[in-house]
Amino acid sequence: MNQRHTFRSRIDWWYWLVIVLLFVGVFLSKDFWVATFVLWAIPVYMLSLTFLTRYVVEGDTLTVFYGFFLKKRIPIGAITSIQHSRNPISSPALSLRRLAIRSGKYDEILVSPKDPKAFINALKDKNPNILTEES
Repeated sequence: MNQRHTFRSRIDWWYWLVIVLLFVGVFLSKDFWVATFVLWAIPVYMLSLTFLTRYVVEGDTLTVFYGFFLKKRIPIGAITSIQHSRNPISSPALSLRRLAIRSGKYDEILVSPKDPKAFINALKDKNPNILTEES
């Protein structure tokens, strides 16, 4: 039977600060209606990321959900390593305390589960060959 493990993203304080500042910008804006729409769309989208970013381990697949638009499936058997990272590049992670998941020859995705140990253990239960800093 396939168990489904869902891991929510950790959220850093700076992410909340950006959302608050964007909403403040919306209320202070006296610009053209298109600019106001954009100022509303960005914080609403960022707020949606807060509730929709998650990582699901089910069967032999890791599925990364990031907001409305990104859904990436990674075969757990293809994952070669997981390392801690603070790389700030854009990724489906709402924290800078991240895990770099490498799969295939060149693929890498950064995630930030609230409970990284449980997340790594769930993946290693499915693929014990995954290299980690602990192994």
